[in-house]
Amino acid sequence: MEPKYTKGQKVKIISVKSEYGYLKYPEIQEYINETGIVLESFFIPMRGLEGTTLEGEVYDQYIYEVRLDKGGTILKAVMEDALAALDE
Repeated sequence: MEPKYTKGQKVKIISVKSEYGYLKYPEIQEYINETGIVLESFFIPMRGLEGTTLEGEVYDQYIYEVRLDKGGTILKAVMEDALAALDE
């Protein structure tokens, strides 16, 4: 599984809602619609816990470190589905 975004790529932080209509990542709400550059990506393997209804489920995903254009703030852990590629 390869990351969707590459180092140096321009991206935009987007709002993601859960199936119930709540913000999925409220910790990045203040950065929604801001743009930046991907500094790094990290693969996070996640599996449903044994003995739960999620047992055996696979939730592998990438998280990204993004430096925002405005103010140079670095976000250390932005989930892949909270990013959108920008045309350059």
